[in-house]
Amino acid sequence: MKYIVMLGDGMADEPIDELEGKTPIAAAKTPHIDTLSRVSEIGMVHTIPKGMKPGSDTANLSVLGYDPKIYYSGRSPLEALSIGVAMDDTDVAIRCNVVTISEEDVPFEKQTIIDHSASEISTEDAAILLDAVKAELENEKYKYYVGTSYRHCLIWKEGKVVELTPPHDVLGRVIDEYLPEDEMLRHMMEVSYKILKNHPINKARKEAGLNPANCCWFWGAGTKPILD
Repeated sequence: MKYIVMLGDGMADEPIDELEGKTPIAAAKTPHIDTLSRVSEIGMVHTIPKGMKPGSDTANLSVLGYDPKIYYSGRSPLEALSIGVAMDDTDVAIRCNVVTISEEDVPFEKQTIIDHSASEISTEDAAILLDAVKAELENEKYKYYVGTSYRHCLIWKEGKVVELTPPHDVLGRVIDEYLPEDEMLRHMMEVSYKILKNHPINKARKEAGLNPANCCWFWGAGTKPILD
């Protein structure tokens, strides 16, 4: 038997005044969902163990039957494995978003983060930008891998799990206090900005009214997961 698990992650959204205070899903016409609901069992489940941060990574492990308190080792390692990156036991995987920062005439750390997805950049454009970053920053210790859209991966050989801030949590804020404490990670973020801000793809994006993908942002560090 095969199962299909469908997760409407974020589908409810927020109440909107133009919809008379309803959420988009409450206001939507949903005949197929309604039909399925009439012939289904409906219930509630708590997918985040007490004391763990709520997130789709933790919740998805629960949905698939893995106790996050036992199996969760970070967000990025799961994504690394999903794109075929083979991790060693001593590797640390880190999510590498290509984001938009403000390009003001101020030092790097005084820039403001504008968009965590760079206008939902295409994988094709992001791959070219990441290649430019790899050409200057990749070495035997730090390896970059292309994922999907703005979501990519950095593998840190013999690395350590460090506290890193998700970019979508600090939109509109000056980045200084959210940059990594690790000097090399911070250095690579700053250098990526110097590489990307004048890249031809980003010049074309700005001319088209899109946000440039002008900086790599690291977050979600974790070690290789061990899943049965």
